[in-house]
Amino acid sequence: MKEDRLDLLLHALFEESLGTAEREELNALLIESPEARVHYRHAAALHAALARKAAAPTYFEAAPEKKITRFPKPWLAAAAAVALLGTATAIFVTRPRGPVANVLEAQGIAWAEGSPAPAKGRVPVSVPVEFRSGFIRLGFPSGASVTLEGPCRFRLDEKEALTVLHGRVSVHTPDGAEGFRVDTPGGRFVDLGTEFGLAVGSDGAAPVVLTEVFKGEVEVQTASQDSKRLTIGQSGALVRESGQSKLLSYLDESPVMLVNHTKELPFSSTSEGNLALGKPVFSPGYCTRPHGSVFPPDNLTDGRLNDSGVPGDWSFWLAPDSEDGEFTVDLLEPSKIGRLSMQNTNNRGNDDRGIRTFDAYGSIDNKTFFPLVKGEIPRVEKDDGAEFPFHDFSFDSVEARYVKVVVTSHYRHLKRPANHPCQGGGLNEIRIFAR
Repeated sequence: MKEDRLDLLLHALFEESLGTAEREELNALLIESPEARVHYRHAAALHAALARKAAAPTYFEAAPEKKITRFPKPWLAAAAAVALLGTATAIFVTRPRGPVANVLEAQGIAWAEGSPAPAKGRVPVSVPVEFRSGFIRLGFPSGASVTLEGPCRFRLDEKEALTVLHGRVSVHTPDGAEGFRVDTPGGRFVDLGTEFGLAVGSDGAAPVVLTEVFKGEVEVQTASQDSKRLTIGQSGALVRESGQSKLLSYLDESPVMLVNHTKELPFSSTSEGNLALGKPVFSPGYCTRPHGSVFPPDNLTDGRLNDSGVPGDWSFWLAPDSEDGEFTVDLLEPSKIGRLSMQNTNNRGNDDRGIRTFDAYGSIDNKTFFPLVKGEIPRVEKDDGAEFPFHDFSFDSVEARYVKVVVTSHYRHLKRPANHPCQGGGLNEIRIFAR
């Protein structure tokens, strides 16, 4: 294996500058050399980890000493502190009177190490809170409620306001609770009597915030452009281009669609006995686009479902444009396996991706593979907020360390021409069981 050449090809892949000839060369290297595949897996895992880290800047621990009443300059200074203050001692000059927010409901919460864990009761004010997975619903004195989906980092600022640095948010405000606001690294979102959703992430260099209005009206405020109001059914992607904030109608050719969790929390899906959870996954390629649209294979075993996530940290894998794709799960040790369970994707409601048919293989050494099962996975039907189904494929129990899934056909958007580039294989999650 020529490591210098492999590193050069991988760098081009991650920088989205890999040409057709170079892609074929990279694929040939990965097919021929186990060492190259190991090297690629480590490089891809590091790249994905760096992307997720960049999507989640360290938040500040010190609260502002004065209440922020004017938006542009003071708010930008507070946002800048997100990246600068990591060791300061928290000093609270004033605390709002009475409860600011209480936990109404929590499900499947896994708190980050060192974070407060308000599973019930009052949520601490001006203290960063972080959880790795699950959902939590907060209630405010005005009657407003906020549902947060992990991984998420947030902080209560004052009555009827919070800052979300990473994660998904659904906000509901009843009549009389207008003015509730959510601050993000990309901008401020002020409720005008509504239900709306946010997905706060990053493209690795700048924040990317998606929003959709489910009911009513929301005002979007940024420092570099006039405020803009979005009404029911409207959505957008708040990005930064050439140093300026822009509210785009589409995110990389795809409309912005979010799930409204203001009514009820999703069903908690268990996966006891899942041998694949958290295991490394490698693939010859995956879909990457600007503005945090990155879909590496490690997403296939992260335990997050239903096309969730945020820019730079999505929960599902997509093959490169117009390709069926394939991936291999490394169970890290030989294990008895007898069933695959897979949850398809429709690319966040865009309905232009997903596995249709596949062949699955097993291996002990990642060199010699034997057939496990062939199958077909139904298309994910659009149904906002509904759980995506898992589909099981059983076979005679065998011992294997590696499980390779080769996609043999995929779904595409039914109203687009067959040669449209925005199509390909994709999958939300794979689970592997002994039986």
